[in-house]
Amino acid sequence: MIRAIRFASSTVCAATLLPSIAANTAQAADVDNQLEVVTVTATKKGHAENVQDVPLAVTAYGADQLEALNFKNLTSLSYTMPNVQLENIGTTAATANFSIRGLGINSSIPSIDPTVGVFVDGVYMGINAGVLFDSFDVEGIEVLRGPQGVLFGRNVTGGAVLLRTKAPGDTFEMSGRLAGEEGPNYIADLSISGPIVEGVLSGKLAAYHNDDSGWLTNKFNDSRFGEASQTIVRPALRW
Repeated sequence: MIRAIRFASSTVCAATLLPSIAANTAQAADVDNQLEVVTVTATKKGHAENVQDVPLAVTAYGADQLEALNFKNLTSLSYTMPNVQLENIGTTAATANFSIRGLGINSSIPSIDPTVGVFVDGVYMGINAGVLFDSFDVEGIEVLRGPQGVLFGRNVTGGAVLLRTKAPGDTFEMSGRLAGEEGPNYIADLSISGPIVEGVLSGKLAAYHNDDSGWLTNKFNDSRFGEASQTIVRPALRW
């Protein structure tokens, strides 16, 4: 009888320990599966903050997330954000028609101020032509919904789109890309970054070229509507 009681007690103890072991295993798995921390600079505090800690209606993507989304340009992100339409005006290449919470314009006339401001490394893009940036050399994107006049001034009644390019690193890095699509449209880019003076000065040189043959042919003179060739060279130093 004593042996039976001891056996039963051992069984109860083992059954009690099983949930604890399972909980510890689940916690360890949760740690391994934690999402990447996305940082933002929208509050202009001089340092990056966790996107979950800022008191703003913001959607942000880091470089790894943009790559996972197969990000091509800003219009590629429209379907991932609530109340945000990052579209282009079909009659003019690379001209933005951004709308956030229903506020936007549908015009390529430079004298008409946009209601959604676009900022690249803190510099405001004053007109909506040429702001449909490719994924070239982009480190992160932040989209702020709602009026942002307190921090960003005028022309941000609907919201703001902030782009951060990659800063020079302390280790040597090189990346490149060749791409093509119907049209035809050919894209090539190359970026080289690394230390110039170890621990003191780092530099980066990035170059991008896009040769777009357009999408319509004018039968009167055989010209291609929307044809464009774009070359960007972006140097940077950090010390």
